[in-house]
Amino acid sequence: MNVKLLRVTENGTNLVAEAARISGVSSIQTAKGIIELITDNDYSSALEHIHFTFDISAISVALSRELLEHRIASHTARSTRYMEEKGFSYYVPRELEEREGGEGEGVRIYKEAMARAGEAYTKLRELGVAREQARYVLPMALHTHYVVTMNVRSLINFFMLRLCVRASPEIRELAMRMYKVCMDEYPDIFSRIWCRGFTLGVCPENEVRPPQCPFKKLVPKKREIKSQFEEQAQRIIEEDLKKWTKK
Repeated sequence: MNVKLLRVTENGTNLVAEAARISGVSSIQTAKGIIELITDNDYSSALEHIHFTFDISAISVALSRELLEHRIASHTARSTRYMEEKGFSYYVPRELEEREGGEGEGVRIYKEAMARAGEAYTKLRELGVAREQARYVLPMALHTHYVVTMNVRSLINFFMLRLCVRASPEIRELAMRMYKVCMDEYPDIFSRIWCRGFTLGVCPENEVRPPQCPFKKLVPKKREIKSQFEEQAQRIIEEDLKKWTKK
């Protein structure tokens, strides 16, 4: 997997601060102070003025499908309709290799399946079958090349979801690499962001947090916190609804 920064908004801290001041944030505060305020309090629309464009290669088609779930972004991917895929490279799950020492039965079956897919694709192309038809035998593990542009608000959402230990391993690795790039460019923003548990101060994963979660003993579960006030809060909601829906 390779992640390269193609472009980033320059002087974004001052740009965001100026936008925030227009919306009513005190003009006395420094740009750094404004960034901390709007990041911590999730007044994050102003952060959309900063954009990152990443060049991402040697990722699986399966991962690219997960990336598409982050819709507030601009996506461009290698086309299997127009690009030749003979002799393609592919993703091998690290966990599969580690589980079997890299040479177990599971790894052998996996690599044989990739080889058969490659042979089928090549034979179809040699028979004159068009790429857009032959591509249907290609595996989800097929390596693809991707360019994505995301604003900082979308990146924060991406990191909160994909840095979680419960995220699928390949996209978590991608998130780690992208996060490192973002931290290098705008540490005042991204040092305040990690998974949802860290960023929000409560973990919405609740009971499904695995033992390897580094915040399991530090960050409370959302359900624990909510249970402390839920009954009383529900009465407040009902009273508010009655007030606003009176005829």
